[in-house]
Amino acid sequence: MAKSQCVEDIFAFQEGEKLNFRGYYNWGFIWVAAGEVNLTVKQTKYKNKDAYQFYGTGKNLKAFDWFFKLRDTLNCYADVKTLSPFYFDRRTHESKYDAHHEYWFNDKDSTILSKIQKREKPVKLDTLKNKACTFDILSVAYYVRNLDFSKHKKGDKIPLSMLIDNEIHSLYIRYRGLETIKTKSGERFECLKFSPLLVQGTMFEGGEDMTVWLSNDDNRIPIQVEAKVLVGSVKGVLDSYEGLRNTKNSFFKKNKGRLDIEE
Repeated sequence: MAKSQCVEDIFAFQEGEKLNFRGYYNWGFIWVAAGEVNLTVKQTKYKNKDAYQFYGTGKNLKAFDWFFKLRDTLNCYADVKTLSPFYFDRRTHESKYDAHHEYWFNDKDSTILSKIQKREKPVKLDTLKNKACTFDILSVAYYVRNLDFSKHKKGDKIPLSMLIDNEIHSLYIRYRGLETIKTKSGERFECLKFSPLLVQGTMFEGGEDMTVWLSNDDNRIPIQVEAKVLVGSVKGVLDSYEGLRNTKNSFFKKNKGRLDIEE
């Protein structure tokens, strides 16, 4: 299967981009600082093919380990022209749940080879039938940042095909229009707001219980993410950024800095 051009233009990021987010947990009526998420982009080779390496880590503060311990790492190699994944690796440590997922995407025969081990269970090998423009849970974030939202109106569903826990799901993001987010210093960021359809799992109940705000400029940076989880709610807020691709046509006049979003 030839690679489909799943995205018209990759304009929103470049090699060297680093995004850091503060994580919060809703404790009753207040948001409590609970952890951090870090995302990086590198340009490299994967089996002699030009690739982006997307790497993400998520962890909670040690003070929350008694309640819900989180130590996750995500690693993806994706085609530099289409963002279609070549390989995805996820190491999950969430509360009492431990798992290691690996996936190899084979375009020649439209398959995905998987290798999964959960806790102390035997390794499970499988072969899935793939379809065009299927993303993993990390590469999909960079794909969405490069979508042309001007083609959509408020309420539209934008389809997504995602590989989650050894299954390919036909999902969507629901575009919710524009909304402004304000920093404590008074800066305002017009954002594209949308809600992805979630799959029920170890953290989420499923449905449209997540909301994402992307900066409505040429960087399309996630400014804020909120989601309901099985116990309470969580929020991620952009804390610092560097290596941005765009300073023209951007809210970010420097390619490195910090934000202090109003709670």
